[in-house]
Amino acid sequence: MASGAEMRKTRRYWVFGLAVALLTVGVACSGNSSKDETVDTAGPVTLRLGTADDDGRPGGLAIVQFVEQVRTLSGGKLLVYPVWEASGNDARQWDQGVARMLKDRKLDLAMIPSRAWDTEGVTTLQALNAPFLVTSDALADKIVTSKDLSAELMAGLDKAGATGLALMPESLRHPFGFDQAMVAPSAFRGKGIRTAKSDLGDATIRALGGKPDDTVGDAYAAGVRAGTLSGAETGFVLSDALPRAGIAAANVTFNAKVNTLVANAALLGELSPENRAFLQAAATATLQWVLGHRTTESANAAAYCNRGGKIVKATPANLLALDQAVRPLYQQLEGNTDTKAMIDRIRVLKRSVQVPATGVAALC
Repeated sequence: MASGAEMRKTRRYWVFGLAVALLTVGVACSGNSSKDETVDTAGPVTLRLGTADDDGRPGGLAIVQFVEQVRTLSGGKLLVYPVWEASGNDARQWDQGVARMLKDRKLDLAMIPSRAWDTEGVTTLQALNAPFLVTSDALADKIVTSKDLSAELMAGLDKAGATGLALMPESLRHPFGFDQAMVAPSAFRGKGIRTAKSDLGDATIRALGGKPDDTVGDAYAAGVRAGTLSGAETGFVLSDALPRAGIAAANVTFNAKVNTLVANAALLGELSPENRAFLQAAATATLQWVLGHRTTESANAAAYCNRGGKIVKATPANLLALDQAVRPLYQQLEGNTDTKAMIDRIRVLKRSVQVPATGVAALC
């Protein structure tokens, strides 16, 4: 049986082949230069979709599905091909790099985590990433399938030159300690925590007493070995990328990672109504595919345990201390009336959601 790395490599080659095939068909049929590929012509229109991920990540799998949906729904009139790891392999602020490429029209479309946009002036998505608010996949699913709420969350993307097509849920985010369980503020105090760049995400780590760091590549592993990075904020589904297995806090859930599938706003305006409709229909169909094919929290946690990881739970007193530590952040967030309204709506949804057994990580 192929290893996980070999399987990802094989899938990468398959997706790359699909992308090249789509691009070749588009160029052969349309005869356009690359400059003209992002406007409607008599032949197929080709668009570039960038992501900081590779094709083995959950977001990458969603992109592959989106590519196929666009091709099928448009009958080949509109073709999308992915640009994997668009911001580079070892770049800090990897998600923001993709967002800036989209704004500068170096990309036509992008898949970018919702958490990343606040550094680019977009604040409407912060309600989705408020600390310890969205703590189950079931709640994340409710949010992204609520048309009015998801539209409100994505409304601010225009400040970064983007238009949201859909919100795609991925996985819950927990603290993983390399030497001790990070179940209380005392475990974070003075410790370097590897986390993806986000103004709110960084503020959350600081509120708990930690030092956020988006180190990548060899420097990440070196920081763990040297003890300058004591933990990481990530999900079980991505935990195979940790430098080494550690101790995860199952019931300490910072938020749910939700990706935004977006288009450059100017580009979208240049497409025909028909092609804009194809993109939106494909985004909607891809969201439904993600909801039906995403691996569960319990399955991802079990895989982490099988790789030598340990999973523990915070006590009620620990959870209360964590909540108290981030209260000043909520005072800031709720100072914006729109953000407060969205946080309140999410809290109402949360009370109505039932989390299935598969949505909870078992201890090990």
